[in-house]
Amino acid sequence: MKRVVHTLYVLICISVLLFASGCAEDEGDEGIEPVPEDIPLPEEIPAPGVEDAEEAVEDAEGAEGVEGVEGAEGVEGVEGAEGVEGGEVSVEVLQAPESVETGQSFLVRWQVNSPVETEISHTAVHYGPEPVSGELTLESYPFLTVPKNGSIPAEFEDSLVLEEAGTVYFRAHAIVDETSYWSDEQSIEVLEPGLVPGLEPGLEPEIEPETEIEPEIENESEGVSGGSQGIEVLDYPTSIEGGEYFTVRWEVTGGTPGEISETVLISGSESGNESLADYPTKSSPQGGTTPKEFEFRLRAPISGDIYFRAYAVVDDAEIFSPEYEISVSEASGSSGY
Repeated sequence: MKRVVHTLYVLICISVLLFASGCAEDEGDEGIEPVPEDIPLPEEIPAPGVEDAEEAVEDAEGAEGVEGVEGAEGVEGVEGAEGVEGGEVSVEVLQAPESVETGQSFLVRWQVNSPVETEISHTAVHYGPEPVSGELTLESYPFLTVPKNGSIPAEFEDSLVLEEAGTVYFRAHAIVDETSYWSDEQSIEVLEPGLVPGLEPGLEPEIEPETEIEPEIENESEGVSGGSQGIEVLDYPTSIEGGEYFTVRWEVTGGTPGEISETVLISGSESGNESLADYPTKSSPQGGTTPKEFEFRLRAPISGDIYFRAYAVVDDAEIFSPEYEISVSEASGSSGY
């Protein structure tokens, strides 16, 4: 009996062990599940904010004034900015005489225009005895004044003395951002002392019959506005050597409102009346409001005396100073242009 009970016990234990083993296998199968096919791989997951960043880039590239950066409005080309290669830089002669005598100092004034302030290292007057057209270079004219520099837009001026009679052609010139700019060509007739402009050498000018000149009491004139205008030479040399530089100083007064539209020195090698036609040479015009002093620097001819007057137009009224004479002693030698 005991044997039978022992056998049953053994069988029950084996059955329990087999059952427990089968359950363990089922639980192991349930823990191993296939990987779902619809789970995105890591590289397919967009980084946070990428879509927003792409939209921002697209907006930035299409924004006005940003597209192309270098071609942005207001920045494009830089070197070709308006005012440099856009044609706004220019050179213009403002003041120059139509004729001068040999050895006479005269003024040329010019302006370099630019819409933006910039520095230049070269501006001068280039001149010579022959007209020049076509493409211009620094060698187009054989002579030039001492080059100036400075900030533009601005006006410049320089004085010249020409020793040989004939026609001189000139242009004002400036270099801006390594580009040359030229004014229109102009000319000055250089005359022998005492020669009337436009008169061929060897011909004598027609002399009008002499008229008695009333003595000058006051150098004043009644202007349109009823004001009393006056002009007076303050300082000048009575004698100089041929080719020597000298300065004449004068003052213009009176008038209401006293607007000086022009004042000059008129001169020649012969005595003349109170008439611009009697004096072949005049200095560069100046202006302003009375009372005002003026001066002009001249160079004496090689020989021959100088007769001159100060002249002005004040409130549309012409006024002349008395005539003055400067004795010039002969000097030898000539330096040409």
